[in-house]
Amino acid sequence: MDKNNKTNIVDFRGPRQKTKGWSPEKKFTEFARIRVPKLLRAMKSVKNLATVYNPKTKIGYISTKNQRKKIVKDIRAGWRELNGAWENAGRKTKTNNTNKKEDYWETEE
Repeated sequence: MDKNNKTNIVDFRGPRQKTKGWSPEKKFTEFARIRVPKLLRAMKSVKNLATVYNPKTKIGYISTKNQRKKIVKDIRAGWRELNGAWENAGRKTKTNNTNKKEDYWETEE
């Protein structure tokens, strides 16, 4: 894809808004309005992975116990990190940067 020819496959958000002159309160409400529904959709999508495969309907997924444990463990870790950020809002804390751009299953322990 040409770097100068960036197009969205689905334009669901509309044009990008310039937020440089916005107040912190307006930025918070606008970003929360966008990000929280995305998070809830992603959680529902991951929840659907718990559907057990039914050979009659060919609907569902097959996974190992270790794969399921890894997903739940990572979700819990993400929840603790998110909750800790809200609990410590306004205080200086060390951040644990776990945003790695690698294949999810290659990180199995």
